[in-house]
Amino acid sequence: MSRISGWLAGVFYESFCEFSIIGIQFADMITRQLFISSFITVLVILQFLSPLKGQGISSKGTKDMQSDLKVLKLTSEHADPVIGPEHADVVSSGNKSGFETGQVVKVDSVYHMFVNEMFERPHRDLRIAHWTSKDAVTWKRQSTIVSSIPGRTHANPRAEVWVTGVVFNEEEDAWNIFYVAYRGGDESKGEIAGSDYQGRIWRAMSTVKGSDGIAGPYADMGIVMEPDANSQEWEGQQAVACFNPYKVGNTWYSPYDGHNYIPKGGWPTGLAFAPKLNGPWTRMPQGFNPIRLADVFTENEVVSQLKDGRYLMIYDSLGDQEIGYSTSSDGLSWTRETRVKVQSSKNKWAMPGDHYTRTPLCAIEEKNGTFTVVYTAMMNVKDRNFYAIGKCSLAWK
Repeated sequence: MSRISGWLAGVFYESFCEFSIIGIQFADMITRQLFISSFITVLVILQFLSPLKGQGISSKGTKDMQSDLKVLKLTSEHADPVIGPEHADVVSSGNKSGFETGQVVKVDSVYHMFVNEMFERPHRDLRIAHWTSKDAVTWKRQSTIVSSIPGRTHANPRAEVWVTGVVFNEEEDAWNIFYVAYRGGDESKGEIAGSDYQGRIWRAMSTVKGSDGIAGPYADMGIVMEPDANSQEWEGQQAVACFNPYKVGNTWYSPYDGHNYIPKGGWPTGLAFAPKLNGPWTRMPQGFNPIRLADVFTENEVVSQLKDGRYLMIYDSLGDQEIGYSTSSDGLSWTRETRVKVQSSKNKWAMPGDHYTRTPLCAIEEKNGTFTVVYTAMMNVKDRNFYAIGKCSLAWK
């Protein structure tokens, strides 16, 4: 396939996706169904017109052969957790079970971590906190950003809060965070009381304008995505789970996750898009969704654009001391999962097991070409499990 054909297909692909925002928003029901059918048809055609998916072809028709031949490998690691159960701010804040899910961003020379603290029971009692560091090793807790509502019941829609996205919105000149709020299961309806149901994605915006306003405080702006008439079959009972917006051209996109408890299914991922960060957000059509990242499990995706123009998606995956990642040349077509070790054989402080090295919070591309990765992983300290924060560096090898 010629580079010109790839370029034409890429341009048409981007133009069609941006046009679809207008079409889906304003079409009546019948027209909307026809529009979505046409959308899927065009996507299928593009699979033949252009080798966009997994081939490193950008909409500009360039091919990064070097990155095609290389994968991310561990280059250095911190010997121990950078935040463990004995950290002074963990102790003073009463965090008994550790950390899970969130995002780290780098502003100037400072790392800002927005992370969920499991202050009592793991994966049950949560709050969103803000930490900072100048080297991603020495961390200082700054504040609590969002608190959950105590009491896990099916009638409590904010029994858990999980931050999954942090992004600066130039249009608003303000930082935004996106977090999932769940209710508990309703046993009277056959649901599992201890599981998460009907995730709703909340957007909160810093009340302090400008890049320096990242510390907040943050005010809720409303729900941007939730289970509704547009939910897709694959999303299951947990969705909407995870939300991490990124921009391609003039369009915003975000991965979002789903899972079905009864009968138990996998953990698939889809994409949604919007003309503005504050919405309205629209699911990509079923058929495009879910995107095939892995066979069984991906969760809590974090997307960033690389210096070469490609996109990198990192996420919670399976495997001992491993995380997963995918790449994309256009922000829509993603490669299948590749796993990478974040702890070497001589430095395994995280417990072995598929879900014990949990969630990568970032893969920040540094000036020297390496990627700073901050992640959560479970360790056992004095017969008690604690989800600590680890740090390592990756590079293309």
